[in-house]
Amino acid sequence: MKYTFIYLAIFTSTMVVYFALLSLQESPTSNILGEWKEISWEYEKLDSILRKDNSFDYMVTDHIKEQISENLIIHKAETWKFTDDETLEMQGSETQKSLHWTLKGRGNILQIDGANLMEHYEIQELSSDRMVLHFNFDMQVRGIVKMTFEKINT
Repeated sequence: MKYTFIYLAIFTSTMVVYFALLSLQESPTSNILGEWKEISWEYEKLDSILRKDNSFDYMVTDHIKEQISENLIIHKAETWKFTDDETLEMQGSETQKSLHWTLKGRGNILQIDGANLMEHYEIQELSSDRMVLHFNFDMQVRGIVKMTFEKINT
């Protein structure tokens, strides 16, 4: 009986500490709020596109970026602003869109809803000043495009 009480006390105290630490952690929703500037697009995985010097070209050129994003909501969006009411305002040099965003899963999937489109992006990294999104696209290169953002107003 004495050991049962000790095991129960240890288990209970471990759970209390675990949930206390969990409640202190910032949620992905609070981290994503704010204005983000697109920094780069890169290939995360490549089939076998080699340059002449046998190295990979990881950066996405403007032409390829244009082709990739042709049918996507993110087309020509350079600044993304996430608000509390789950509105996403995307601004580019020539375009401006207002969409709906939601975090799915364990906060690692960003869902963006447009007029007739729904897109999913995997949040690879999300901190108070940096966000990295991945999305799969099967076009010229089968792989993952990595989009990197930095927070404008922290």
